[in-house]
Amino acid sequence: MSLILNTSFLIALNDSGDHKHENALALKSKIKNKEFGQCFISDYIFDELVTFLRAKSIPDDKINEIGDALLSDPTIERFNIDEEIFLQSWENFKKTSRLSFTDCTIIALAKKFGVKNVASFDSDFDKFPYIERIE
Repeated sequence: MSLILNTSFLIALNDSGDHKHENALALKSKIKNKEFGQCFISDYIFDELVTFLRAKSIPDDKINEIGDALLSDPTIERFNIDEEIFLQSWENFKKTSRLSFTDCTIIALAKKFGVKNVASFDSDFDKFPYIERIE
């Protein structure tokens, strides 16, 4: 088993005022206990997270702390979006009006690498039978 961490999960995890914060903390506990196997984040998810935090006027030192923690966490591996994944994501994006392009990269990565789960509070992932949304 394996798990991709989605931006909605990471935002809720790092924002104590988010209505899903407690859910995210409970899920983080399960992730740390390796209940879902290897965890992944992509360069696009990282980009989306830190850009969102900056747009919400989160102080730079807090954004840096969150980003550095993700990048240095030995339990999280990073996927980099290559040409094949990019083009497949574009095809996915054209077929749906609900998912962001970054979310479409998650679908493409999951399919290519056999990742079975996504940590997300975005129910639009439920439409894809080969990936289970964990919340």
